[in-house]
Amino acid sequence: MTTGRKHLLRRPPALLRVLPGHLRIACVAGLAALVLFGSGAWWLFRHVSADAYQKTENRAFELSIQLAAQAAAGKEDLADPLLHWPLIQIDRTGRIITAADGTMDLAGLTALLPPPPAQPPRRTTASPERDTIHVGAVDEREHDRFHRPDGTLKPPPSHGTTAQQKALLDHRQAHDLAHRTMTVFATAVHTPAKACHRPTETDGSCRSTLYVFTPPYVAEYSTAALRIPLTAGVPLAALLVAALAWAAARRSLRPVEAIRQEVAEITHSSLERRVPVPDARDHVRRLALTTNTTLDRLETSVERQRRFVADASHELRSPVAALSYELETALAHPDTIDPYQTLHDALTATRRIHTLTEDLLLLARPDHPAAHSLVDLAGLTAELVHEYQHHSHPVSLRSSPGQAPVRGDGAQLHRLLRNLLDNAVRHAHTTVVLDVTDDGHTRKVTVHNDGTPLRPDEYEHIFERFIRLDEARARDMGGSGLGLAIARDIAERHHGTLTAHSDHPRPGTTFTLTLPGTPDTTS
Repeated sequence: MTTGRKHLLRRPPALLRVLPGHLRIACVAGLAALVLFGSGAWWLFRHVSADAYQKTENRAFELSIQLAAQAAAGKEDLADPLLHWPLIQIDRTGRIITAADGTMDLAGLTALLPPPPAQPPRRTTASPERDTIHVGAVDEREHDRFHRPDGTLKPPPSHGTTAQQKALLDHRQAHDLAHRTMTVFATAVHTPAKACHRPTETDGSCRSTLYVFTPPYVAEYSTAALRIPLTAGVPLAALLVAALAWAAARRSLRPVEAIRQEVAEITHSSLERRVPVPDARDHVRRLALTTNTTLDRLETSVERQRRFVADASHELRSPVAALSYELETALAHPDTIDPYQTLHDALTATRRIHTLTEDLLLLARPDHPAAHSLVDLAGLTAELVHEYQHHSHPVSLRSSPGQAPVRGDGAQLHRLLRNLLDNAVRHAHTTVVLDVTDDGHTRKVTVHNDGTPLRPDEYEHIFERFIRLDEARARDMGGSGLGLAIARDIAERHHGTLTAHSDHPRPGTTFTLTLPGTPDTTS
């Protein structure tokens, strides 16, 4: 039983999951509205019903006081002048003095009544006392008098004696009271001897009990008008809420469908297309903006990849063509060539292809973080300066701290500094100057050459791949246009920056490498 019950509890969410989003929203909204409206309708019905029962009991209480006063004055033919509520008056000897509106036709009613209340010592009537009884069946000893041959009740005659009409009405009302639980108010009555017709006391007075019933159908008639509107209105209201939720959800999801259709039609040849951005400032608008931003990055990345492939093919074509030319010449004219020179030229072309291939592989690697070994940037710079002392333009180290520890990959940082020095030596007129500084938080290396200064629009342009600001000189000196791009890529992998600037009108260009430092110098 427990497993089956848990399975049934899990089934509705599973059924909802297979529905489209707008239908799920409509179902949830409809169920919520049904519970909310149903609870409200139940509360309203119970409130109106309780109020109606309270009003009927208040009227029965007032009617008991009114009729008890009439009985104390000697009146025996008691009746409710407005609603004809059932009542019965029984004296202390058990005689029925008055019975009205069906009480005489109820079997064994006197035995079901609550005991008589205490008689007032000085007043003629006491205060009504409330009690509850469950009425039994109808006395059908005169069945043929009140029923048709088919068993249904006879209607009151349109003509005839008042007694006949009253008897039929009382019997019909007895059927309405049968097998019902009702509130009854019992009132003790003392009728003085001068007004008493059937004395029960030695002094000639009468003592009796007046019972006034509160028929439940009176309150039921008051709430009957609410049953049909509430029973039919609550489901209709829930369906209306579900329909409105379905329409609103469908309308709100329409931009999402437009975004989906547009994204589905975008291919590698139509990356310039963008998804529509709705006017409403909501999650769908943010989704569209994010999607367009992603498409912008994708288009930029694909375009850069295309340019990279085209530039790489172009750069590889020249050394491959040179190598092919040398080999074809050697094969075609073996007697007229210098074997040593031919092999030297072929080796030069092969080295250029190898260098270019290594650069391309480095740039093609994912941007994974660099290694976290401890590298002394000051010591690495000093070693390179010493190595470059033998180049055409001398490299000098102007200032450097004793140590400048950073976390990273020593081989990659060596490659970064070497690329900066190669670029500086290639473009310098006379000298190249390095500075290493440490402010406790960052380590900076500046490489300055006194060559032709860069224009401001070239500060970022020179870090793009296969960029040469002086095509003829770069080719003659073996530059591939990837050195600075690789240097910036390595700097970014070490969470640093690499920038270039020129101090006009002073000659030269300064490259600044900034890396996060570490106070750990003992590791």
